[in-house]
Order: sequence, then structure tokens, then C-alpha cells
Amino acid sequence: MRFKKGNRWKGSKGQLRYKTWRKNVFELNKGKYGYQKYYVCIKCNKKRKTTRVLHAHHIYSWKKFPDKRYTMKNGVVLCIKCHNAFHRKYRFEALDKPNLLLEYLGDNKAVKDYIKE
Repeated sequence: MRFKKGNRWKGSKGQLRYKTWRKNVFELNKGKYGYQKYYVCIKCNKKRKTTRVLHAHHIYSWKKFPDKRYTMKNGVVLCIKCHNAFHRKYRFEALDKPNLLLEYLGDNKAVKDYIKE
């Protein structure tokens, strides 16, 4: 994964923490939905052996909820198509309202449980 230069990565520590978070989200997904072999998009159930076409998406926004940025449960795996469709549909509303992800996914149990915590 390549990282764009800019103010998001102020140092290598933040970049390392993000990469670790992303890896943990994918491993959690693989264990729950992929039967130890595949990574699975939780919206359309597309299965892939690599993470190349899948994105780790924050349930609680990166910018608005800095205390939850690197929590492993604060991530879900979406394919590129579903991830882009989510952001096209909800735009910036999703930054403040994590319930919109739940609406988009159709009452996913894991996401619902995390939001209620």
C-alpha cells in the first residue's frame, strides 16, 4: 500500500499504527467471514485471497473520533465498489453518523454491536 505525502502522516509512527490497524482489521475479517482462507467484503460478500481490491473502512470517522482511530473493531472490510458507493451515497454525513454505515450494510450484527458499545 502506498501512502500519499501530506499532512495526514506527520511521522512514521502514525503510518506504522495505521498499517497495523489495517492489517488487524483484515485478519479479523478473515477469521470471522473468510474461513481462514479469504478476505470478504461485508456488503456484497465478494471473496478475495489478497487485500488489493478491498478497503479497510472506519466505522467511526478517522477525523471526528481520534480516540477510536486505531481500535481494531472500528474497521470493516469493503470492496472498492461498495466502499465508493457508500461514500457517493452519504458523502460527508457519514463523518458524524456511524449509523449510516449500519443502514448501508443492512443491520450487520458486528457493526451494530460496536456502535452500541
